[in-house]
Amino acid sequence: MPTTMCDLAKTLPLLIGRLLDREAKLKRGRFREETMTDIFTGALAAFAGPELVIQYPIEAVTGGDLDLRFWHIATGRELQLRIQAKRLSAAFNSKKAVNIAHRSYHELLHKPPRSAKFQFETLVDAPPPWVPLYMFYNHQSAADDPYFAGVGPTVSGVNLAFAADVVKELKLKLNAAKAKPKSVKHHKRLSHLREHLFGLEAILCPGGDWEGAGVPPPDVVSASLRERWAARGEGTARPKDEDIILRIPSEPLEMLPDGRFGRRIPDGPP
Repeated sequence: MPTTMCDLAKTLPLLIGRLLDREAKLKRGRFREETMTDIFTGALAAFAGPELVIQYPIEAVTGGDLDLRFWHIATGRELQLRIQAKRLSAAFNSKKAVNIAHRSYHELLHKPPRSAKFQFETLVDAPPPWVPLYMFYNHQSAADDPYFAGVGPTVSGVNLAFAADVVKELKLKLNAAKAKPKSVKHHKRLSHLREHLFGLEAILCPGGDWEGAGVPPPDVVSASLRERWAARGEGTARPKDEDIILRIPSEPLEMLPDGRFGRRIPDGPP
């Protein structure tokens, strides 16, 4: 039976979550985010084509690890997603178990060499029509932990979040560290960021009319993301004019398949 994008939305989180759990068996080292991203991209590459262009952007320039461009051939409408991937910290630190509530995404405050900006600043400044997202890779054991069984978004092996929401948390953390007296905010922790998470199905298996295609049309993906944006924004301090997710699918004169924004999937990583 052929695999569909909806199948991937269900199986990839389990695959990546279980793979991350296996790193505990390594005598030394850990799995890198690039490894998980290549697994994700490799699975999605089965659907690459005119309706879904997959690219590896230049990370230092864009702040992203992966670009997904959903294109509706008949109308030329397109939705562009720029994704930065981060993995959860290990369950053990120097053979000492880490409290599940303290597990975090250490590299969220990454600053590239010779750059005056943090990576998150470059990502969130993506020009329209790009919609910047984070993709978080989590150990399956963390996703299954009773700590995350309560009310709140489901934690899985792969979660998404709007970059705008994550960036606000990171800025609060940095500002607290600079304040007098300074304070420490644990805004890189999964337990803190959980409220912003949503599932992979938002972009790989959105509800709506796919018009018989194997890839969801850009308008369907856009509607799905808008729904998550509205749900995540309830009760928050988001400005009403926040426009990150209100960027409508663009209507380009033509598709630009020449890899101008990075390497297309056939080229692979550097």
